[in-house]
Amino acid sequence: MTRYATAFTLTLICALLTPFAARAVTIPDGTSLYVRTVDQVSSNDKAGKSFAARLDSNLVVKGKVVVRAGSKVYGRVESSRSAGRAFGQSKLALSLRRIVVDGRPVAIATGNYEQSGPRSGRKTAGRAAAGALVGFAFGGPAAGAAIGAATGLMGQGKSVEAPAGTIFEFRLTRPVTL
Repeated sequence: MTRYATAFTLTLICALLTPFAARAVTIPDGTSLYVRTVDQVSSNDKAGKSFAARLDSNLVVKGKVVVRAGSKVYGRVESSRSAGRAFGQSKLALSLRRIVVDGRPVAIATGNYEQSGPRSGRKTAGRAAAGALVGFAFGGPAAGAAIGAATGLMGQGKSVEAPAGTIFEFRLTRPVTL
């Protein structure tokens, strides 16, 4: 009877653990995640700022939905830079850090989504030239130079903005086991 009890116990343990082993799914690296932001992010945000998003479409592995659309996803601003007054270009880099699956957060690693704003150098040069012409016409060369420099520094380059509801595509850089 002891031999049968041991066999029965092992069979019972295997039967109980099988559903958990069968549920473990690995999402391969390179898998695309399409997310829709809940929070606005921009190049004016500091590096390290967290943002929330939701999975925009089901995450499917081998024909099976492993994470449903609408699941919470959390990311962070990896780097940001605002365009300067005279010259420069805004830049924003984002990555995803966690995805919530069945109520539990799972760490993920994605490549950065990067976007750059337009360069502000041409605009600055154009403003400075226009200001110099106006200043020269009304006050001579010295006034033209002063007004040209002042108008060139007046504007600031455009920042990169992603309002809430913006869809981004990220790719996993490491496989994730759920």
